[in-house]
Amino acid sequence: MLSGAIRWKKGRRRARLQRRALLRKIQYWEATRNNRIRAQQNRDAVSLPSPALPIVSPAIPVQPESPASVETLSEKSIKPAFSYEPPKNDYKLKPLNSPLDPNNITLFRFPIIDWGYRWQRPQHICQQFARHGYRVFYFAIETMPIGSAEATFEDIQAVLQIREAEENVWLVQLCSHNSLNAYRDTIHDPLDKQYMKWSIEALRQKFNIGQTASIVDLPFWSMLVFDLEDNKVIYDCMDEHAGFSNTSDELLALEPSLMNRADAIVASSDVLYQKARSLNPSVHLIRNAGEFAHFSMKPSYTPIDIAKVHQPIVGYIGAIADWFDMALVYELAKNNPDWNFVLVGDTYYSDTSNIMKLGNVFILGEKQYHELPAYLHAFDVCIIPFIINSLTLATNPVKVYEYLSAGKPVVATPLPELAPMNEYVSLASGLKEFEAAIARGLQENGEEQARARERRRQFAAENTWEHRYKDFHTIILTALYPKVSVIVVTHNNWIFTERCLNSLLRHTAYPRFEIIVVDNASTDETPARLLQLSYPDIKTILLSENNGFAEGNNIGILNATGDYVVLLNNDTIVSQDWLPRLLRPFKTDPQIAAVGPMSNYVGNDQKLDFFVGDENHGANEVWLNEFYELYDRRIRYTEMLGFFCVAIKKEIFKELGPLDKKFGTGMFEDDDYCLRMRHAGYRLAVAEDAFVYHKGSATFNQWDEKQKNSLFQHNQSFFESKWGRKWEPHKMPQSLFINIADPDTIAEIVAAHSKTAVFASCPEEWNNPQEEWQRKLLQLCNEDTLVIARVGSYLGQPIHGIRKIGPQLYFTNHMELLQKVKFKHIYDFRPFAPGGELIGNELRLLTSV
Repeated sequence: MLSGAIRWKKGRRRARLQRRALLRKIQYWEATRNNRIRAQQNRDAVSLPSPALPIVSPAIPVQPESPASVETLSEKSIKPAFSYEPPKNDYKLKPLNSPLDPNNITLFRFPIIDWGYRWQRPQHICQQFARHGYRVFYFAIETMPIGSAEATFEDIQAVLQIREAEENVWLVQLCSHNSLNAYRDTIHDPLDKQYMKWSIEALRQKFNIGQTASIVDLPFWSMLVFDLEDNKVIYDCMDEHAGFSNTSDELLALEPSLMNRADAIVASSDVLYQKARSLNPSVHLIRNAGEFAHFSMKPSYTPIDIAKVHQPIVGYIGAIADWFDMALVYELAKNNPDWNFVLVGDTYYSDTSNIMKLGNVFILGEKQYHELPAYLHAFDVCIIPFIINSLTLATNPVKVYEYLSAGKPVVATPLPELAPMNEYVSLASGLKEFEAAIARGLQENGEEQARARERRRQFAAENTWEHRYKDFHTIILTALYPKVSVIVVTHNNWIFTERCLNSLLRHTAYPRFEIIVVDNASTDETPARLLQLSYPDIKTILLSENNGFAEGNNIGILNATGDYVVLLNNDTIVSQDWLPRLLRPFKTDPQIAAVGPMSNYVGNDQKLDFFVGDENHGANEVWLNEFYELYDRRIRYTEMLGFFCVAIKKEIFKELGPLDKKFGTGMFEDDDYCLRMRHAGYRLAVAEDAFVYHKGSATFNQWDEKQKNSLFQHNQSFFESKWGRKWEPHKMPQSLFINIADPDTIAEIVAAHSKTAVFASCPEEWNNPQEEWQRKLLQLCNEDTLVIARVGSYLGQPIHGIRKIGPQLYFTNHMELLQKVKFKHIYDFRPFAPGGELIGNELRLLTSV
């Protein structure tokens, strides 16, 4: 799609007429612009203006008509008859990006090994991300203990250890209260988690980090990563952790939860893939690989510690741990004294006493990664002598790709992951088969050896860490950040559209989304202003006639390229973090077809009972942050979603078809489509921790009451005849006391409620920053309590009646409404005057019955 106006009607004559009409509109609006500006200034004198989109006038003059210009009426085909001076903004707007931009995502690696240890999958993948422009932060296995229990954020910020390892890669040692090791320990102490979270927050501030994708290697980290904001989690399951002798049962118990909660799982072997599939729908198989360029080139020197070792050499590079078949190698070396065995790697407490007595076995210990090719190219045959157990059955050995990069013959235990490589690897069970396979490898010569070596090298060249990076990147692109198309249908009211688009650009911190504006033949300045937008991912479709809300959205959906479609009214203002919160429920239940947010204005149970904000800026930021905290991750199912803002899977439209355009200008098309989705077996959900401001009925408010009532009755009748059922009004907001002012009824509701009733008498004003009494009051709110607090105003907004503030929290300033309620507990948070019973804001339990 082009960034500009897209002609919808076919025919050259229609396109020419459209263009002329638009030019006339632009000229008219320029001629009357000053009068409109003065009128608008008078209307807005009592309120602050909304921030304006920077408008850039196209610099290309009108071109002579050509087949191309007839087929597509684009931004470039019209030059406005006036020069527009873009207003100054108090913020910087950032153009959107269709591809996943490295500047928008930072990679966190919560690893299984330290950066400087044996160079394996975690370091390779991180290095590839860094080389492709991503900032990568690689955390240490050991935390840095802070002895004091009184440390502040500033203390953590001052001592946090950060070191740049290479371009775009930083090594970070997180702080904790106690000394923690990712293999041995768990994060139980609240201070440990607090200091670790402060460490990451300090990191975010220092490097201006926004959205993060975390790759987690060990269950230990699961106790931290899910508490991080703006963070997606990939569990890179590369081992069967139960197979390691040093993994505690407590850490193993964390893995199922990690698998279940991760946004995606990557498994390095088929065994691990099958294990993860039962716990997470988003599982991807990405096997290990090798660094072909590093291992394929033969160094010009032989390491000094094997310079005098005679051929033939049978070699091994890697850990010599409890999965290494030491007995097999001992028998091989003892039975074949003419073969020399060179083992490169740490022995990890393995018993090497017998094998070291043999004169043809050389155990050289751990070597630096850059040294390994020199050892590898000195080998005649490479071996992978593993014991078959739960660990090795799930292992896809990195070393096999490194061996094959050098073209070497490889003999290995018959591991499941090596079976598909039997063309390049000789699989052998037991001593006799191993001996025979090694002997065949040593006998390769001439053209046969050259062809075999080239086939191995070719296989290795097709399985590099560059290839695996692309697979990881695709998962981030699709599973973590599926593309979203936001469709905004407009008809006049440019001031609302401008605010809506500004809020989308300011508050959509999401790497992959596009905005499609479909204008339903506006007669005000809207078409001209839309033509002037210069953002590559705002697509504008100008219709020659008003096709109605449903058809306007259908046209937008046809042009959408996202995996999800968000239908958004132009009289909305989205809030910070709105889109990730709106999309989150889709991950919890594959049967969810559509998700809606909470709002201040909507005709069903999505409506909040209490809201702080205004029509120029949307939600008050302080109120919004407290709202997010109170409703964090709460999701519920519903029967109806208002289409002022709704996210729908794109595939649903392919299955069920478009919105019914017979509803015309609007009303009841959302009732109709929600019923269609439910009849198809899908669920509708409300993301209770997502909020979108809605002015409400901006288009219909241009009509008189008679027109609106007529349309409502007509569409209601059509809906009822289509479905053969009577339309029922939508559910009211989910407040126990909505529109209730009778003390007897209120007392009955509280008595019938299953939760423990608690009353708290509080100071008059609920302000920000929160005081101690406010924090203590919030601590009373849990799934087992119903808390009603006497509060006069919330962030300057007066409390009338009994208003729902959070899932278990209500405020009132009218004590007479509660005079007949019997509370289980009564608290007083008010500071008493001198001489009273209480001084300060200490929580006091007055009554407990």
